[in-house]
Amino acid sequence: MRLQTLIQFTLPSAILAQSPDTSLGSTLNVTVLGARHNRSTLECWALQSGFETSDIPGQTGSAALDLGTIGGNASFTVLPAGFDGGRHNAPALQWVVFLSGLAHITLPNSTTEAWMEGGKNGVILALDTADVSALGHFTVYPSQDRTTSVVIPLGEKGVPGHRVLHNGPCQGEELLV
Repeated sequence: MRLQTLIQFTLPSAILAQSPDTSLGSTLNVTVLGARHNRSTLECWALQSGFETSDIPGQTGSAALDLGTIGGNASFTVLPAGFDGGRHNAPALQWVVFLSGLAHITLPNSTTEAWMEGGKNGVILALDTADVSALGHFTVYPSQDRTTSVVIPLGEKGVPGHRVLHNGPCQGEELLV
């Protein structure tokens, strides 16, 4: 199953026909919970694949970015308001798409943090599995409302092609607005 059908950014066909489409930029920038030297990190990545015009029925003419195949069962998660996920590692290489609520991600040995608000900019790539990060990360959900997310394991191709934009989470203009 292709993730392109799960995450679709829609624009009118007339806008996509223009060259270039500056409203989305050329690709997706995403906050990545990775690891280096056995410690979890937060980085802002630009994925190498770019947006294309979709020809999928019901989405024809929209901007689409293929995120690869799913590597297992995807899940829908509902976390209660104020939930504390504690310190943990990513259980697998996975996309996490926050649909609603708020997630606050911190690192045990760093002051770097990410605030992920559910919605159009609530996508992270979680890669700090126990085999690459000794201490993992902390996640709390401080919203007064529950937080919902979709968790999607990466397929056999693994981590998508990318370039690191900088240390720390993507913010502001770097995100899809």
